[in-house]
Amino acid sequence: MKKRIAVKIGSAVLGGSEGGDTQSVIAGLVEDVSTLMKRGFEVVIISSGAVNTGRSAKALTDPNFDVSTPTKYDKRLLREQILAAVGQPKLMALYIVEFQKHGIDCAQVLTTRTDFADRTRYLSLRYVTEGLLRHHIVPVFNENDVLSPEELDFSDNDQLALMTAAMILADRLVILTDVAGVYDKSPLEAGAVLISEITDVSAFLTNFEAGKHKGKGGIKSKLTTAEVVTSLGIPMNIASGAEKLALTRIIDGEKLGTSFPATSEKGDPVKSWLVTSAAGEGRQIVVSTYLADILRQGESPERKSPSILLAGIEEIRGEFEKRDVVEIVDDVGVVLGRGLSRDSSSSLRKKIPWYLALSDVERAKVRSADIIAVHANDLAFVRQP
Repeated sequence: MKKRIAVKIGSAVLGGSEGGDTQSVIAGLVEDVSTLMKRGFEVVIISSGAVNTGRSAKALTDPNFDVSTPTKYDKRLLREQILAAVGQPKLMALYIVEFQKHGIDCAQVLTTRTDFADRTRYLSLRYVTEGLLRHHIVPVFNENDVLSPEELDFSDNDQLALMTAAMILADRLVILTDVAGVYDKSPLEAGAVLISEITDVSAFLTNFEAGKHKGKGGIKSKLTTAEVVTSLGIPMNIASGAEKLALTRIIDGEKLGTSFPATSEKGDPVKSWLVTSAAGEGRQIVVSTYLADILRQGESPERKSPSILLAGIEEIRGEFEKRDVVEIVDDVGVVLGRGLSRDSSSSLRKKIPWYLALSDVERAKVRSADIIAVHANDLAFVRQP
């Protein structure tokens, strides 16, 4: 199977709010991708930059261009959506022109958070992406800001990069940004030292949030992405987008930027989806203290996730149907995992008191399949902050 690389390039690299030669940056990235593709790699791009590219439109050059609307619609959000609507085709045109120079086709994939959260839409998105890669077409992912119901549908494109890398079962995620990597303090401070490798992202994040490590360029978001993606068996790198052939050099083993080794083997694609993308808000199974403690320990090669049995359920919250995504929570509402329910909420509410009223002898006669609310194969742990 061919090696797959997911690469995310940020707005700051593509010119940022100050403007810049976006085309030359994209040309460099495309050359890098082309080099890897000639060596047999498959590459998916997660690209920011639509809003900033939209600022170049003549009609929108006035910073006070009219975004009035008769409703109470957020004017600042509307402005961003208008800029994105103008910028998306302009940005994609740059990718098309540069890829054509290398005889490669590319495709635009505009997504919203809902596309990843809903299982049916997620599978459609995955199958389309797989089809593009199979035909040597480079998918260029971007958030569909025009249709996003909130200002930040994804919290940022780092989150989109995480979800995309997990969806395609990438062999590596590379984030190209406007800094050389992660530093031991702000890179603007004298004496700041680049950290070449971080093996324990959780510990580093704890120190970061305590104020011991500070950086620029949304580094906390990137660290959070690294924590999750490496737990899924996908190594990650943060490097400067200004470096020539950064992708190729990283793949060839050069110590460029900051690397984050994978902390586990690649897991099941369903569990990867549950961890990164699935949404179960409002649909919850509250488990006993004993089961909650087991779930808090997480999964390891020696300790697999348990199934959620009727006897371990304290409460059913919200309404859901069979195979809906549900959150597994403790008695104070902390999310411990996400899974696919084997039954509807109404059915579980009937089954639980029935099962608890049985004697030990009667319970022994009940089929195991009839007392499982969420099977271990359909359950993924949620990493605790």
